[in-house]
Amino acid sequence: MQGIRQTVKFAATLVRQTQQQSAPTTTKVLQQHIRGISTIDTPTPSILRPIGSNRKVSPSAGDISALNWPPQQSVSAISPLPETVQAWMMDFETNDPVDIIDVQRSVFASPIRTDIVHRAVTYERNMKRQGTHNTRTRSEVRGSTRKVQPQKGLGRARHGTRRAPQFVGGAKAHGPVPRSHETEIQRKVWLMALRSVLSAKYAQDQLVIVDNMEIESYKTSDFARMIRSNGWSPATATGRHPSIMMLPLMEPDNITALDNLELASRNVQGVSLMNASDAEVYEILRHDYLIMDRKALDLLQDILKPM
Repeated sequence: MQGIRQTVKFAATLVRQTQQQSAPTTTKVLQQHIRGISTIDTPTPSILRPIGSNRKVSPSAGDISALNWPPQQSVSAISPLPETVQAWMMDFETNDPVDIIDVQRSVFASPIRTDIVHRAVTYERNMKRQGTHNTRTRSEVRGSTRKVQPQKGLGRARHGTRRAPQFVGGAKAHGPVPRSHETEIQRKVWLMALRSVLSAKYAQDQLVIVDNMEIESYKTSDFARMIRSNGWSPATATGRHPSIMMLPLMEPDNITALDNLELASRNVQGVSLMNASDAEVYEILRHDYLIMDRKALDLLQDILKPM
């Protein structure tokens, strides 16, 4: 109703102001006003105000550039947390603290995503499945193909060959066949899972960083005594085996220096030795303690540092 009244008032005013004009011109202006396309020029407001508010936005004369929008440079949030966290550098043979080092927060203190870790573990374990399972079909089972009984006349169920799955010694229906169980995963997802596992070890105080892993003795008894004295192995009375993953960086220049470690640890149940360049999420996750040297630490930080 209000819109109709405004239109009527505008028409009456227009008729009075255009008495000397022709009728087609008056009708054209009225139609344009009704359609919202009035040709009457409206003055530009002196200031910009939000719709339905009297609050002044800008002291400009209607120039939108005075609002300084969009901003000249992108605005990004600054994290109040430092980029690094601190960790102990321990001695491998005595487990005594040697130094305090800085490690990347994005690698060793990132959010722990259990769902991403589950995807990575499933991917790695599927890759290790041999897929050699096999059952014999009707064409592979030993036996004759002759019909075991007449089709009609005996009042029994209809049967053909003895190779059928319902007979003892017959074939297996829809049994497993040799195939690959490999699945796919994005590389960034796998890297996120590795960061989550390393962060979990750091948060649970199960990450041990050493300068190097060179030992003097190659005897298993000396190595077992060392990990027990360092607190990495449960007491003998408990009957539990140690759970240690050693992750040095094996390079051609230091591979001979790790020979004693490999000889001494390969016969200790629960202790695993793996090259840092071949680190796996599942192997790190299934061990209680993760021990890595300084070179492996630098390698993992370079690989896992977010872009």
